[in-house]
Amino acid sequence: MHIMTLACDLDGTLAEHGQVAPETWGLLQRLKGANWTLLLVTGRTLKTFTPHGPFAEIFDAIVAEDGAVVYFPHRDIVTLPFGRLNPALIERLTDLGVPLERGLAIVATHTPHDLVVLQVLHEVAGGATVEYNRGAVMVLPPGATKGTGLRYALRELGRSPRNVIACGDAENDRSLFECAELAVAVSNATEDVQALADVVLPAPDGAGVRALGERLLRQELPAYRQRPERMLPLGERPDRAPVLLDPFWLLDDALAIVGASGGGKSWLAGLLAEELLRRGYQICLIDPEGDYRAMRAFPHTLLLGGASAPLPPVSDIVTLSEYAETSLVLDLSLETHERRMSYLAGLLHELGCLRARHGRPHWLLIDEAQSFCLSPEHDAAAVLCRLIREGGVGIVSYQPSRLPRAILEAIDHWLVTRLVTTEEQDCVAAQLARCPGWVELGPSLGTLPRGQAYLCVDSRSANPAPPQLVQFRARPRTVPHIRHLHKYLRAPLPYDKRFHFHDGQGRYLGESAANLWELRAALATLPLDSLRYHVERGDLERWVTLVLRDPELGRQIGKITRRRLEGEALRQALAAVVSERYDELDSLV
Repeated sequence: MHIMTLACDLDGTLAEHGQVAPETWGLLQRLKGANWTLLLVTGRTLKTFTPHGPFAEIFDAIVAEDGAVVYFPHRDIVTLPFGRLNPALIERLTDLGVPLERGLAIVATHTPHDLVVLQVLHEVAGGATVEYNRGAVMVLPPGATKGTGLRYALRELGRSPRNVIACGDAENDRSLFECAELAVAVSNATEDVQALADVVLPAPDGAGVRALGERLLRQELPAYRQRPERMLPLGERPDRAPVLLDPFWLLDDALAIVGASGGGKSWLAGLLAEELLRRGYQICLIDPEGDYRAMRAFPHTLLLGGASAPLPPVSDIVTLSEYAETSLVLDLSLETHERRMSYLAGLLHELGCLRARHGRPHWLLIDEAQSFCLSPEHDAAAVLCRLIREGGVGIVSYQPSRLPRAILEAIDHWLVTRLVTTEEQDCVAAQLARCPGWVELGPSLGTLPRGQAYLCVDSRSANPAPPQLVQFRARPRTVPHIRHLHKYLRAPLPYDKRFHFHDGQGRYLGESAANLWELRAALATLPLDSLRYHVERGDLERWVTLVLRDPELGRQIGKITRRRLEGEALRQALAAVVSERYDELDSLV
């Protein structure tokens, strides 16, 4: 289970009438002993908690004052990530007779004094955030919320929001829910908080948390509401119905993507990796043949190995994965087979230990998995088999028949593209025959067109899906549209492919643009008659579309052409769309 951190509100959630029951303390102790990271996220001021009290003993961090103050008990460090309130604001509220409770970074009052607070905020510079909690009104430094305070604490602890289950009950827990991977409301939560939650517990406050904790100790998640924005789009069925995957099925189960060479299995693997990256998950992609180098185009994704950079020691990979939010693509294409085997064995062992401690990286994707299983007695095959049983692993193979039986039987979900040999078809049939629909679809496995695939989902997660087999067409990917960007952003194109500028009479000016950067620079100084000449002829739109292969920028230039702008207005419009597109693409590479 990838969720390994519990972030919990105090009053109305852990505590009832201000007190935490002994049974709840016992549950928290057991979670702590099971390697859970525990964070308290509360609106109380920090002075409520003593350095040697039970809260400091149990919790890895106390996010107090609605996120404005973060205390790390084991380090005995107090931080104010968002600073303090403007003293003039507090002074003005005091002068107006507003009853205030002061903390290290905030002041608190109660309704109806919020009306005065809001009026004073209009008068006094410096800004503030106002949070409500069942009649309490908290005035915080700008940017401070329970959610932002939790993010700060997680970053300092080397944890990810994607590993957090959060529990709360009131209005000021909204930002806490938005930060967490799974949001849980106790039964006494307000109606709007229950509506936001993924799970509503059947019991109130401490009793509800105890029931949740017992499930977590059994490595079980409660059934949760599937948010549309969380689902991973794979493509469309023949009837145009969307095919969606719950990311929890990838992060907590095991997936196999199999198919003949050229059938589209790498496309599907890359598609899933892209969708997880977009949602903030950390992945580690093992690439034996150098097929996924273009994934480096995603922000916070680093390509290591191959011709781009030496393959670093395993210890460096573990450090990067633990202390940075970086996803890794490890190119093993220049390594010998023996080096790959020994490297992967050590890497998987260390990453398995890291995931046991921190739940990261969230997903491991291993291409050409059969090449690591040629010798079943080798450490790489044994470690891979263990990790697949634990979940959070995807494997890609064009020869599933060469995978150990223990691996095949541990797979929960299958993505299958065209398989042409009888041996491979029989191997897959033995695993998918249980899926309704296999009798009808199975015989067509050898003739599936490129871009089409079968999906069989058989989840063991909190939201189990009955086994089903569906056929679909894969959706477009991002990487194929950006993998060629380095060819024309700054690197020079060959002379015959450059854009050569002419004046209004068609005479060559002796200037050219060898890439998008040079085009952007030229637009600032090029004579207006030259711009008009090329725009009217459609030269710029054609060059961008056909040579740079950027139809989106070509479309925008075409729109400017049809607007028939003149003079500096034409220059400014062209420069704006080219600069905006350059900056957008530059952020991707």
